[in-house]
Amino acid sequence: MTSSQTEVKKIIIDWTRAISAGDREAILAHHADDLLMFDFPAKVEGIDAYGETWDFFYDKPRGPIVFEPRNVEVTAGDKVAFATCEIHCDGTSAGPLDLRLTVGLQKRGGEWLITHEHHSVPTTEERFIDPTQAEPKPSVSPM
Repeated sequence: MTSSQTEVKKIIIDWTRAISAGDREAILAHHADDLLMFDFPAKVEGIDAYGETWDFFYDKPRGPIVFEPRNVEVTAGDKVAFATCEIHCDGTSAGPLDLRLTVGLQKRGGEWLITHEHHSVPTTEERFIDPTQAEPKPSVSPM
């Protein structure tokens, strides 16, 4: 792993720990002022709007917030990087949720900053699922 990859991976891990701890300042750290985020369901532009999204996230928790990354993968050059991972989230009003994260970063002024953040969840809509990849449905026997 290159030093850039190590730096970016640490940013992602620290960010997820900050979310679990509810540390708003650390959540916003390493995010660019001109951040663009695609979250479900909205597009969010700018660091101020991004900061406001956490109000909803932390509203009406069901328990301790858990935001655990798995399979963090980083590709990094000298000035641009991106990272992907899967995240298990729990404790929010939405209940347990497994999501995917993709972030794009730029090195600005010698510091890696997240300029693009994208959250997604696997679809449950049958029209978008390849039948060969779908999980089997439980069979229902007639009475």
